[in-house]
Amino acid sequence: MAIRHLLLLLSPFLLFSAPSDFQSCQLKYQVSSIQTDRSQAFAVDDEYALFYSKEEPSVKIIKRDPFLGLNLIKAPKPFKHIFKFYNNEPKRLAAILPHHVQEGKIVQEQIGLNQLAQFSKPIKENALISGTCCGILGIATENGVIDKAFIRHFLTSKEVSYSDIGIRLRDDNGVRVVEVNPFFADSPFLLDDVILSMDGEKAYNAAVISQKILFSAPESKHPFLISRQNKTLKIDATLKRRLSGGLIPESFFDLFGLELDENLIVKADNQRYEIKKGDKLLFVMGKEVKSLADIRRVLSQEKSSQNKIVLLLFKRQGFDFFIHFPK
Repeated sequence: MAIRHLLLLLSPFLLFSAPSDFQSCQLKYQVSSIQTDRSQAFAVDDEYALFYSKEEPSVKIIKRDPFLGLNLIKAPKPFKHIFKFYNNEPKRLAAILPHHVQEGKIVQEQIGLNQLAQFSKPIKENALISGTCCGILGIATENGVIDKAFIRHFLTSKEVSYSDIGIRLRDDNGVRVVEVNPFFADSPFLLDDVILSMDGEKAYNAAVISQKILFSAPESKHPFLISRQNKTLKIDATLKRRLSGGLIPESFFDLFGLELDENLIVKADNQRYEIKKGDKLLFVMGKEVKSLADIRRVLSQEKSSQNKIVLLLFKRQGFDFFIHFPK
């Protein structure tokens, strides 16, 4: 009844700015969200709200996911309504903000931390992705949509962390390994392996398997069934704590404490390897690299090579120099 009474108070512009089936959701966002740090946060509990920000916000937060940019804050007063998670997938979807609604659909699922889901229409940051029943399916960012599974994981985890087995996946005639970290200790995977099952459960797509890996406990051991060069193999893999991905630039050099930005500039001094902030990476194993994806592609090919080291060429104020990391 409260929603109906509030609808009657809306101006004609606000009332009809949204498709009729999503008007109640738009209104619910209006009364169940707060403006904070130039962002809009929507209610996920009586006293807590969620929002996305690429940079760490200036407002006081309860916790933050540095990989995906999710933030949880305490509201100044309890909300009358909260948004809950869908248990199914609605037929109609919209990206909802207090004064804007955009109907559309998810055209690509989120795969891991590096590939967010994609919406069929341009949408604004911090829009709630919902069906007509006003639940949570995702939250919009400048790069795509964070799926509800990752939002739920963030809200229910005491500590924000993810697990890793040194591989990145894609749907390509099966759940295929498209990147592999050659520095990941005791990793049994190779480039182009196809994952058939994990923990005895069939691998239906890359999104689900990526979630199972990320959400599992660090140091836990898991059996996999894979296809490699037309042979079916049983392997075991022990998960480690994920160090990069999403908003944390990922080069696979994390284990050596080498931090690069998106332009391959060193972000902090590394005394052990005599690398300084501002150095620029130019070549990996004699191959020119211009992006983090270039680095991961070259390193993935090194996983199955006989080379015992990975050679890097840096530039520092007109001076080029080499360093190497052991595999």
